[in-house]
Amino acid sequence: MSINQLAYIVVESTDVEKWRFFATQVIGLAAENTPSGGLYLKADSRRYRILVVPGARDGLYCSGWETVSEAAFTAARAAIVKAGAELIESTAEERRVRCVTGMFSFVDPSGNRQEVTWGPISDFLPFISPVGVQRFVTGNMGMGHVVLPSMNFDASYAFWTEVCGFGLSDILHAPLSPEYTARIYFMHCNPRQHSLALAEMPQPSGCVHIMLEVPELDDVGRALDRIAQHKVPLAASLGRHVNDDMVSFYVWTPGGFALEFGCGGLVKDWQNDHSVFETTRGSHWGHQWSAPPGH
Repeated sequence: MSINQLAYIVVESTDVEKWRFFATQVIGLAAENTPSGGLYLKADSRRYRILVVPGARDGLYCSGWETVSEAAFTAARAAIVKAGAELIESTAEERRVRCVTGMFSFVDPSGNRQEVTWGPISDFLPFISPVGVQRFVTGNMGMGHVVLPSMNFDASYAFWTEVCGFGLSDILHAPLSPEYTARIYFMHCNPRQHSLALAEMPQPSGCVHIMLEVPELDDVGRALDRIAQHKVPLAASLGRHVNDDMVSFYVWTPGGFALEFGCGGLVKDWQNDHSVFETTRGSHWGHQWSAPPGH
């Protein structure tokens, strides 16, 4: 497949300093100012995995997907054009800010902006967390995963699987109310159990949640201590997921969406060790959800 990882996300913010505090003191990412008043948030040897840009709203601006080579990038472009999506060519300035060699953008069938890139540019300096997080689980599995609101669900699922080459990992039907059950399809493009999920639920922030993974349960526990210290509201309590076995909690970000912070996610051999399944519950235990602040 042409796309092989979720390389980064771009977040729009009305208050960049809120993101700086949350990312560095709560999550444990390293922060570097961008020339345009934003933030590069670093989780590994890449220049960044989250880019915060000043804006008129709080929410996800786009998801950034990486291809392994210029040839794969060209193949992804051709497939997306053939599917009828309108491509938005990048400028030299956009590529400079994103720290990539090549990039184009498009909007998926549910209105979510996506960027496709190749050739990440970095000085590959080591990641040093300001609060002592030893590392995040990234590498060839990308930064983690993103769950996107997808109200044009069937067309979005067909696009991501048939055009972008993602494979279906598993299915969840989530009862959001007595009257409405949302379809959530989890999909993969590398050995991580899922890098993308489509959720049939509206979300004004443009994102349901993102996920960052750490190696050990103690890393998760220390993050919970920092959350308690700084009185940051949780979105969901500690729990273990059914589909990817991850032990995690969710915390509300300044972007109006949640961030899942966990460890122990499954790494899959898709050809020899998987059958697509539907689960009737999202978690083995825990993950008790709380409303966003102000609700």
